[in-house]
Amino acid sequence: MIFASLWFIGGQFFAAASDAVRMRIPNALILYLLAGYAATSALSPPGWADLAASVAVAIAILAAGAILFARGWMGGGDVKLLAVTGLWFGPAATPALLLLTALAGGVLTLALVACRAVGAHRIAGGRIAALRDPVERVPYGIAIAAAAVAVVFLRPGTLLAG
Repeated sequence: MIFASLWFIGGQFFAAASDAVRMRIPNALILYLLAGYAATSALSPPGWADLAASVAVAIAILAAGAILFARGWMGGGDVKLLAVTGLWFGPAATPALLLLTALAGGVLTLALVACRAVGAHRIAGGRIAALRDPVERVPYGIAIAAAAVAVVFLRPGTLLAG
């Protein structure tokens, strides 16, 4: 299970970094996390009921996220990252993930507004897209990744728990 945790946390850190620097979460990263879930669940099967529940959670997040994406309230990469993270956590830990994501997203938005107001993009030399983009855009992948890693550490054993 340590390998699965490292795989998952590494993917989350890469998602946060990619979203901060390029305001984009690559599909390859989503596939990386999906492959890690598939490999881990194949090696230590959570059971058909738990697997079905996790898939149902991921589909529900993807469906709700599609509505948010269509309205321009959330990016496509953020929706996919949240869905694959929900797949890993299943119904037991997904409520904690969603709550912590909302809290982290609020803190992130306030921090970005403050950083953009003081011109932090000039200090960063323009290398961090999140600092130079308009205020309306927030790299929510950072909040999702922070919440996911927090859930892993606050509730050990949540990965593939069903």
